[in-house]
Amino acid sequence: MGADAVHDLTAAYALDALEDAEARGYEEHLAGCDRCREELASLQTAAGALAYAADPARPPAELRARILDAARAERSNVVSLHAHRTRHRLTAAVAAVAAVAAVGLAVWNVSLHDRLGRAQEALHGVPLKGAKGSVVVSGGNGALVVSDLAAAPAGKTYEAWVVARGHASPAGTFPGGSRTIVIRLSQALPAGAIVAVTLEPAGGVDQPTTTPFITSAPV
Repeated sequence: MGADAVHDLTAAYALDALEDAEARGYEEHLAGCDRCREELASLQTAAGALAYAADPARPPAELRARILDAARAERSNVVSLHAHRTRHRLTAAVAAVAAVAAVGLAVWNVSLHDRLGRAQEALHGVPLKGAKGSVVVSGGNGALVVSDLAAAPAGKTYEAWVVARGHASPAGTFPGGSRTIVIRLSQALPAGAIVAVTLEPAGGVDQPTTTPFITSAPV
């Protein structure tokens, strides 16, 4: 994949639409790309507005040509026995094609808006307390996006946790110190869980040893 092409994967990554190998490659790129980190941090707002900002969809221009071609093909199959019968059969054929086309257009339009609605439901941002940023949630998974977090002290690391039903599960460590930090959480996000961040010894721990200084609202 070219160096420029990887920038185009940000939206797909935010929607959790990349294959595992692509996601790993993108995450490696993300660690050193301010442009993609900033774009990813802003995606929850853009994606949240997508389903409501879209106007009723117009069908593709080539669909009209396909309908007319189908009507002509139907006309060529009419056996000319009598002028009246021919006109009657042709009219019925064109009407049938038009009816099928109308149903197809309606289904196409509804399907598009349904996909946009699912995107709105699948991707949303949950605000943080204690830092600027949010948790971007998609289909039970999530990424922690934090801005302007100072670098962890020597011998220490920041550790993210998914807290559900009173139990904290480690979800990734990070050093801080970047303008925008994006951490793909290694734990699933069940409904009602929160994401927390603590300062821990380098390498991380299995359970928090300090009080979280960043917490999210319930997802």
